[in-house]
Amino acid sequence: MAWQTPRIGLHVAPGAVTAYDLRTRRTLGTEPTVATALAPFAGTRARLSVVLSDAHCRCVVTPRPPGVRNRGELEAAAESRVRTLFGDTERWRVELGASPASGPDFIAAADAGVLDTLEGAADAARVRIVSVRPHWVAWLRHFGAEVRRGAHWVVSVDGGWATLGHVRAGQCVLARTVRLTPGLPLEDLIARERALADVADASAPVWLGAAEAGPASAVPASALWNVEGHAA
Repeated sequence: MAWQTPRIGLHVAPGAVTAYDLRTRRTLGTEPTVATALAPFAGTRARLSVVLSDAHCRCVVTPRPPGVRNRGELEAAAESRVRTLFGDTERWRVELGASPASGPDFIAAADAGVLDTLEGAADAARVRIVSVRPHWVAWLRHFGAEVRRGAHWVVSVDGGWATLGHVRAGQCVLARTVRLTPGLPLEDLIARERALADVADASAPVWLGAAEAGPASAVPASALWNVEGHAA
């Protein structure tokens, strides 16, 4: 039988790194660090598709600044926005998903220390990182066609954090990463965000993805939760 390069999904959360075989959709185990999670694949040239916990990311949608002339100016504006919202940008690596024409623009900021550790462990194990996505972005891509038309909420829940995004006709028009309040039901959190979001359609269905279900790339859509009007 021909050798196949392993395709591994890695979910990186604080204190817990879970590996998945993306071909068989099997969980391979959970370890406390990226290095120990990658140890079984050392030297295999495995290809890693990494999902970063909501705890390690911040997502926001911002209007396109007036007068921006090129990609460099747009990226500088995104860095400034992250600094205003989340503090010192040296803690964050900023990725800009620029929208066509005049925006709005989706900005994802990932913990730079976590990324440095991930890249160092991958180099040491001689495996290759092919993608790194925030947890919310992974679920949005997984829902795919289901959220390309009409208005939807996409919510990712990961331990003590959640990211909520409102998607209209395939474009994210609002996104927020929040720490979950102990004892606050998820449906109450979503109701609060709906009430605060003047761009959102209050009747839009909620698509919910949770880290406990496994990585978005390895979970069939039928296993996910599509809730009309609430997330109870």
